[in-house]
Amino acid sequence: MLIESIYKEHGYINRIIQLLDNKVSLLEEEKSVNYNLIRESVDYLSSVAEKVHHPKEDMIYQYYIEHYGEHEGLVDLLQEHHTLSDSTEAFSVIVEMILNDAIVPKEIFKENLKEFTNRIKRHLELEEAKIFPFLKSHLTEDDWKELEAYWKEEEDPVFGHQVNKRYLELASKVT
Repeated sequence: MLIESIYKEHGYINRIIQLLDNKVSLLEEEKSVNYNLIRESVDYLSSVAEKVHHPKEDMIYQYYIEHYGEHEGLVDLLQEHHTLSDSTEAFSVIVEMILNDAIVPKEIFKENLKEFTNRIKRHLELEEAKIFPFLKSHLTEDDWKELEAYWKEEEDPVFGHQVNKRYLELASKVT
């Protein structure tokens, strides 16, 4: 079922966030971090969460709004998906700057990384605590069947059967 695949994807995203939170801890201990691994993590979040996962959720949220009327939380989440995409892109630029030998103070990078992961965690928690239970109780079995007919599942490039070669290092750390 569609909602179960979203929960599964949240689990994948949480594993990436845990890895990034570990990098924050290392930075707080004045230890070095693997910026290439951070880049792979952010790239995964950008390419999978922003291009596959959020569009799937947006489809469900939009469906509810079109069939049952506006719901403030759903409208807010549709907008938040856009701002999350923007913050992912902005953080990605910082990581690329470091990898291209630009001087970015570790304290600034650490704070940006911490805010980046905290924002994603808050977003996932809101969806799982309030929005998904609401949708599960208000959408009918026929609604879910109709939604599933619109969506084609894609193989996850890190957690799927075949790891995409651009995520080999990341997969070795989170799978």
